[in-house]
Formats: sequence, structure tokens, C-alpha cells
Amino acid sequence: MKKILYVTLALMAGTAAFSSCSLEQYPDKYLSTEDAMESAADCNNFLVGIYAASKSLFSGFYMYSTDFMTDSYHAIKNYGNWDGDYYTYHGGNGLTASDSGVWSVWANYYSVIGNCNFLIAGAEKVLAKEGISDDEKAQVEEYMGVAKFMRAFLYFRLTQYFCKDYDPASAESVFGVPVVTKYEPTGDASKYPHRGTLAETYKQIDEDIADAEKYVKTAGKPDYGYVSADAVQALKARVALTKHDWSTAYAAASALADKGTYPLQTDAKKYADGWINDNLGEAIWQPIIVDSSDGGSACSYFVHNTSGKEGEDDPQYFPEKWVLDLYAPGDIRYDAYFTESDINMRGNVGKITMLTKFNGNPKLNTSAASRYINMPKVFRISEMYLIAAEAAAENGDSGNAAKYLNALQTARGAAVTGASKDEIRAERNRELFGEGFRLSDIKRYHIGFARDEGQDPSMIQDTGYNLSLPADSPKFIWPIPTKEMEANPQMENEQNEGYSLES
Repeated sequence: MKKILYVTLALMAGTAAFSSCSLEQYPDKYLSTEDAMESAADCNNFLVGIYAASKSLFSGFYMYSTDFMTDSYHAIKNYGNWDGDYYTYHGGNGLTASDSGVWSVWANYYSVIGNCNFLIAGAEKVLAKEGISDDEKAQVEEYMGVAKFMRAFLYFRLTQYFCKDYDPASAESVFGVPVVTKYEPTGDASKYPHRGTLAETYKQIDEDIADAEKYVKTAGKPDYGYVSADAVQALKARVALTKHDWSTAYAAASALADKGTYPLQTDAKKYADGWINDNLGEAIWQPIIVDSSDGGSACSYFVHNTSGKEGEDDPQYFPEKWVLDLYAPGDIRYDAYFTESDINMRGNVGKITMLTKFNGNPKLNTSAASRYINMPKVFRISEMYLIAAEAAAENGDSGNAAKYLNALQTARGAAVTGASKDEIRAERNRELFGEGFRLSDIKRYHIGFARDEGQDPSMIQDTGYNLSLPADSPKFIWPIPTKEMEANPQMENEQNEGYSLES
């Protein structure tokens, strides 16, 4: 008999089974399932652990790994194969199901989903108690709404790694991810779930978002550290865009853009400073990090990595030339995101423009190991402008597409363009570069990519530099981890295309 616990259910037992590289601050003690949730205070205490996880789940590897799989970066020569599985696709054969990063994302996301399920069940128990006050009821409903928001968001994120693009015409016939909404840990493998269809996964996501809309009443404000009603709407807009539900995406995104709570930054100095000191004023949800021991994943080690001394910058990856060429003179994002530097490390000599968008908040970077920690900007208002523009364009509404696209371009000091689909896509690359959107966008657009000649061809790693993949390549989708496939017999024939149990 296999001794491996089925992760989707085993990690829903209220414990934290995280990889060593993230989420160190998450609670790791068992709770009595019978008496853990008796009051609003109990629910709040458990929610604290869920928030602790968010500091790492939306930054670091969770962002840059998928960007490395696209035409966003080149690896520098002698880069040491840091995360090379994602950049080179194993020489063109794709990731393997046994890759530790694939397992880390799957296990950590499902672990937090399990804790969301536990909190939701506990909140329902508290709400059913006789004599509960109106104030306590409102508090518990808010906590339950946040848990449903988080569950929806994590299931959505899992689909972005492990599933095909949501095409309304085929969503009923392609795989989603296993969906479990009840806290019912069991060792009975016959009760483990199948993957289900992508339509079924998104049905649960939509239901959770609807409940979050009902229960999360906290008003949003710039750079808010917790889930607000505005964050729920931002998730609704992002999910609807991915579903090609243009009307819903436009309604949710345009409402956030129009309300004025999160004005677009127009000042170059303030914009650059906002990325350094986490005071951009545009973040709809920015999980709080208090100090370098408080969790969070460094985003820039692989794309910056400096000793702080002139000429000793040592990036493993640097932006492709076509990315840099997107920015017109005067665009405030260029200097905020990129820095040209002399490179004289590991046999590489020359000038390279690096991504320094996540250079690290000085208040959080108290050691070499924590140099690049910033608070993750999970949702930003500029993304809502881009969603509104894309959804309007897809609906044939060129006027509103131009309205939101040009408003963002004007704020950033960029060249104002028309609002064709290609121009909107280019603007997404300018605004969101390095934030982990590129692979999902490629899937949604149903396009392929080809890496370009690079900033300096003499400094580019030979393997993977000229990678070209067609539209809808199965390599854009991660494999279900080997550990999961071995543990759940219900998924025996449900691995993603092109992968075996071990590879």
C-alpha cells in the first residue's frame, strides 16, 4: 500500500505542509476540529494564517516562473541553469511532473484551499449558533467571504498553471483541477475527486466570487493590506476576462476604474518610488509585510542580483530586446522598471538592461537574503483599465476601448495609440511586465512566440535562446505533479497532454 497521502485532501486537515522556500510564517500546529471554531474571534485567528500565506503565494517563483517560459527574458551565459527547466523546456521536451517547483505550487495552493474550507465550515457553524449578535454575525460573514474569495482566487490560479485557456466552446470537455469544498479529510482513496471539467472548476470559482460579493463589505482604499469589496471586484474582472466573458469583465473593471479610489500615478519620481517603498497608491490589494522575517518571496534575485557594487550585478535573466523597444521616450515606466548596468561576472562582460521593478523595500531588506522583498501588488488599478479596454474592444466598443487604454497611456507619459487588439496587448506588456501575466495572456490570445535576438547576443545562454512555440502548445500547461498522480487513483488517466507520471 502506498504511504503517500493524497494532497488535495490530506493538506486540507488544517496543517501547513509547505515547501522550505516559502510561507514560513504560516501556522503549523494542529487544531481540534471539534472546538476550533466557536466564535468570531476563532474565525479571525484562523483567517490570520490564510493572510500570512498570501505574502508568498502571489510573489517570487509564483510570478516569474511562468514568465521564464515565454519570450519575456533571455538567460545570461553561464547562468547556472537557475530555473532552467522553465526557460529551456528541458531542451524542448517540457517540464517534468516531478519538478519541485510544480509540486510546490500545487501543494501550497491546495494547503491554503484546505484551510479556507475549514474556515468556511467553522464560520457556518458559528452563524448557526443561537443567540449570536448582529455584530458578531457581520464579522463572521465577512471572514467567510474573505475565505471564499481566497478559495476562488487559488482555484483560478491553479487553472492558470495546470489547465488550457477557458474557451466557452470547449470548457465542458477539457480538464479543470480537482475541486473540494468540504473539510472532510479521509484515507479512503475511492472518495478522492477526479479533475472534472474546466467549466466545473470555473463554476465553483464564480459561485465563490458571488458569495464574496455578498459578504465582504469592507471598503477598499489605496494599497490596502486586506481583502476588500474592491478586491473581490478586481478578481471578478480578471476571471471574467479569462473566461472571454467580455460584458462581465468590462462592467467590473470599468466600475473600479471610474470610481476614482485608486488614481493612476502620473509623476515619474513618485511612480518609481512607489515600486520601491510599496506606496504606489494604485494597489487594490497589497498584502502587508512587516519585516524581512514576516514572509514574502524575493522577486528579483534571478533578474537583478547585485552585491551593490559597481560592475558586480549578476542577473541570471534579462529582458528581451523587444520588451525594451515597446517603451517610447518619456514613458515613466521605463526608468521605474529597468536599469542599465555594467556586467562583469561569471565570464560575462558588457552592458545589460535589467528588470529592477522589484528592487526591494529598504524597510524590509535587512539582510542579503531579504534584499529583494516587496509587498506583492496582487491587484492594481492599471490592470482594471487594461481589462476594460480589452473587453470593450472584444465587444466591438472601440470608443470605450480607447477611453481606458488612452487614459492609462496618458498617465504614464506614453505614446497615445489607437485601441486595436494588438495595441491593447502591447500596453499590457508595458504595464504588467515581470508580474507573471505573459504566459496566461499568450494562452488567452491563442498565439505562439519566438524569442528574439536579445540585447547582446554574445551574452545569451546558447540553450533556449531561440525557442519558438506555436499557438496553443501543450507545453504552455504544467503537468500534474507526480506525487499527486501517484496518490490519487481517480486521476490515473487525467495527466495533461505530453506528460507521463514521472516526466
